[in-house]
Parts: sequence; structure tokens; C-alpha cells
Amino acid sequence: MKLYDFLYHPKTPDGIENRKAYIVGGGIAGLAAAAFLVDDAKMPGKNITIYEKRNDVGGCCGVIPNEGEYVCPGERELEAYMECLWYLCSKIPSVDDPSRTVLDETVDVNRELPIHSECRAIQNRGHIWEGIHDYRMDEKTTQKLQKFITEPEKDLENITIEDYFGKDSPFFDSAMWWCFHPMLAFKHYHSALEAKRYLTRFGLGWRIDYLEGILHTKRNEYDSIIKPLTLWLQEKGVKIEKGCAVYDVELTSDNNTATAIKMRVDGKEKSVAVRAEDYVFVTNGSLMTNSTFGDNEHVAPTNRNTEDLGLFTIWQNLAKKDKKFGHPEKFLGQIDKTKWMSYFVTVKDYPEFFERLEKNTGSKSGTGGCITVKDSGLEISLVLYDRDYFPNQRQNNEDVLWGDGLFGERCGDYVKKPMAECTGNEILLEILYHFDMLDIKDEVLAHARISTCMMPYITSQFMPRTYYDRPQIVPEGCTNLAFIGQFVEVPGDVVFTIETSVRTPLEAVYKLTGLDKEIIEVYPAQYDVRYFKQQIMKFNAIKGDFTEKDLPKINPLKLKEMQSELLYKVNDIPPYYVMYPGRDKSVATKESVLSPAYPKDEK
Repeated sequence: MKLYDFLYHPKTPDGIENRKAYIVGGGIAGLAAAAFLVDDAKMPGKNITIYEKRNDVGGCCGVIPNEGEYVCPGERELEAYMECLWYLCSKIPSVDDPSRTVLDETVDVNRELPIHSECRAIQNRGHIWEGIHDYRMDEKTTQKLQKFITEPEKDLENITIEDYFGKDSPFFDSAMWWCFHPMLAFKHYHSALEAKRYLTRFGLGWRIDYLEGILHTKRNEYDSIIKPLTLWLQEKGVKIEKGCAVYDVELTSDNNTATAIKMRVDGKEKSVAVRAEDYVFVTNGSLMTNSTFGDNEHVAPTNRNTEDLGLFTIWQNLAKKDKKFGHPEKFLGQIDKTKWMSYFVTVKDYPEFFERLEKNTGSKSGTGGCITVKDSGLEISLVLYDRDYFPNQRQNNEDVLWGDGLFGERCGDYVKKPMAECTGNEILLEILYHFDMLDIKDEVLAHARISTCMMPYITSQFMPRTYYDRPQIVPEGCTNLAFIGQFVEVPGDVVFTIETSVRTPLEAVYKLTGLDKEIIEVYPAQYDVRYFKQQIMKFNAIKGDFTEKDLPKINPLKLKEMQSELLYKVNDIPPYYVMYPGRDKSVATKESVLSPAYPKDEK
């Protein structure tokens, strides 16, 4: 998208001041829809109502404060080319400094504290796995990967990653896979189509093995994005009605126009009439549906109840009316393949725990990103946050970390039971074992409060599918109904990102209101020559400038000047770090940040 289009302020849509908007779901998608209606389409805030089932907004970005601990199910990774997200953040004043926007605040913190990880994975109880930086694969696997990222999407429908590469493929032992799947929660049996989109959108470009290119907000995403956005919307007059369990939308006989919204409030049925000129935005699924929580001594149980699936129920009821609303059954009903457990640890008055983790991994808290235990049966991971992650954390002398176990159905290596059956204390013991820190287990456990969260549908959006299993943002023929969130089809973009949760309402608002403004394009990373250069360098272990030996064989009859010119053009491509904000350019040449104490394994 050109700045010409990006900065353009279109004319206000005719009659917008007399229309109303009803938004189902108070996650980031619903909040963003309200923001774009107010700021782009110029709808009066008082004409907008958000219906949320829970007692708070934010969805997956929510934080639940509890006595002595924080309950934080998890956050989404951020990067610079999440254009719609940053467009939204550029509108919202920071809570700490209203003279600056959330975008300004985010750029500032990434310049001051850029992400760079010296320890993406450990094995053998405290050995850093250096093999994660070696992307080289055997010729057959490399050719298979190259073919994969150029496959037409229709040829990848309804098949898994394992179906495509083969169950015993070396691809699943490659550094690329280990860079890719623990951070994004991809498993062998997930959608090949979704994996291909991720690889072309993100996976082959920036130095993912150092997590360079990942951005972070000043604090947790609730305090940094959700809270200021909510306050801004309320100042504009937007109404947020909580405790409203919407379960269906009534439509005209042709299934094109919404006429009423059905919900339960305090156990009583309620129907909100919708005029033809009004708008309805439906979040048709939530990754947090039926989540349960545990703590130090209690297990978070797996909720297998399917009678009330929250936002999924709305989707199910709409899909029964018309196939153009998609097929939710493709994503639901396989809880053992879509669930995993996260954990959040608050350690008070015991800084030695984090000091030792920092020293051993070589990554300062707040800069290192996801660390995966490669040889863990649970495939457990964790992220060390800095002391400004929560507003009062530093003054309370608290350290916090978040993590997950992708294979919670497997048994642990120290605690011999599945993670799904573990208490918070047992999960923390498993972590201490793998990081070779059992010598301080009594002290850590005495100072730690742990919350666990079992999410039955957290990776449901990755299940194998066809193009038509998710509805279009504005389904064919619909006049006042749009879908937003993670279960909507966005050609060329990926799910499980905040960007998707913001892009879908932006497009929905523009289309339904008839706003004469270009929709921000999905960043075409796969066509960027800088990405091509990085791919070639990574898969061929090229460091520094290209040389003649790195080029394909050339007909000896070709002129020498052709080689020289090609080398000049390739080496003239700007360094990767100019592609996104917040980069400490010196990091690119650093081999270590904190001189990690852990020994390093090449294999």
C-alpha cells in the first residue's frame, strides 16, 4: 500500500450518523472494529455497541490480576509488517503519555530493548542447542521444501504437514522446523496450507533463529494495547455490554441481511432488533473458548463440554442456515489435537532465579523470546519477561515468565505424568529439571505463584481445511453482516496473529460502510528480494558477502562481467535489519549478548 492511500482521509459515508453497529465479541477484533468505525468511517461512538460474554475485554490478550500472582494465558508474537495492527495503534493515545500513541510507545521500547535471543533451544539439561542456526538440509528435503512454498493452495487443502513431507521426513528434525513450530504452536498434524502461508509470510525471511524481527510492547499486550484502546473507545461514547452471551443472528429468508441478535443476559433471553441499514460484526470463534485455570496445587481440567461453545456456537448456528458461512466442524470436535496448556509464573522477592536463567541462557529478560526444551517429552517452552511487564511489578520485586507445553498429553521427564494432569508446582519442577536448576527448587517453589490455563481450542484454527471452510469477511450477498477474528478467510495472510484479528475488522468496516479507502495489503514478503537473499544465505550457510563459489555453475562461454555484475547487485541489497523498526544494528554482528554460561551443542 502506498503512503498516498495509507494517509488519505476519505469522505464520510452517506448516512453513517444515523446507522448503528452491533459488534459480537470484545476481543481485539471487536474493539478494532469499533475503532475503525469511529475513526475511519466517522460513525458516532454512541451508535456502537459491543457485546461481550465475559466480565472483561481483550480475549486472548486478557490479563486476570489475582492475589499474589498474574493470570495471563499468553500473548501473540508481533512484527513490523503487521500493517493493520500498527495502523490501529497509530490512532490510540498511550495511557502513560497521552501525547504519544501506542505505536510511538512500541517503537520507543524496541529501540531501547530490541529482541535478540542467544538461546532458542536447550537440550541435555542446560546445553544450548547451537544447531538451530544451521538451516542446511539434504538435497531431497531442500527440494521438497522449495516445492512446498510454491505449491498452489488448492493442492494443500485437507492435508497435514506430515502428509506432505512424510511421517519420518528429515524436515521435522531440521533447524528450520525447530525455529518455526514451537513458537507458532504448529504440530505435524496441522494444516499444510496454513504452514505454507506462515513460511512464505514470515518463516524464511528474518533471522528467526535469533528471533530478530520480533517486536514487543512496553508492557503486556493487555496494558499496552487493549486497555488504552478500550479507554479511547469509551471516551468516544462506544458502549461495551458485558455478561451478554450471544448465540445466534437472525437473517432474512435469503440469509443476506441480519434482522436480530439473540443472546442470554443473566440467564434471560434477549433479542436486539437490527435494521437493514445497521451493521453486525460477528467474531465467529475464540481461541479461549472453555478455558480452565489451575494454580500451584490444582490442575486446570480439560473442559470437553460442547453444549456452550461461546462464539463458536454463533458460527455453528449461522453455518446451519447457509454453506457460505463456512464449516465450523472442520475446526472443532478434536480437542486432543487442538488443546494445550500454558503456565504463568510470578516469583516474588527471589531475583536469583531470573539472574541464573539470564546468565545460563545468555539472554536478558525481555529480549530473549521463546526458549524451547528440545528433548522434553512435553516440548515445554518459556519466555522471560522484564520487570516492566506489569505496571507495579518492579516496585513489588516480582519476576514473571510465561510458557507452554505443546504436547501436554505426553509424560514429563522429571514429573512422570502428562502435563495436562500436572499442578503448577509440578510444571515448575519440570522446568527446573531441564534447566539444571533443581538445586534451588525449594527456594523457587517457596517464592513462586503459578497459574495454569488449559485451552481446548487454542490451535483449532490450524486444523486441515479447504479455502471455503472459513467464511469470507463479508459473505457473498450479505448486506449488513460481516465476520471478524481468527476464523475468517484472509487470502495470503495467516491466522493466530493479532494482525488477523485487526485486519478482518478493518476490511469488514470498509466494505460494509462503503468507505472509499484502499484496504491495507498483506505485506508481500515472498516477493521481496531481501527475503530471497536471506533464504539463500540461510540454507547455504553463507556468511558475509557472496562469492563466486556461492553462485550456480555458469556456462564458461558467458562473460566474466556477468558474474561481477550479479555479485555487485546481490551485495548491494540493504541489510535485513533495515526492514523493521527497533533494530539495534550492532546486534547483527554480535555472537553473544551476555556470554551464556550454558555449554553449547552443535548437534
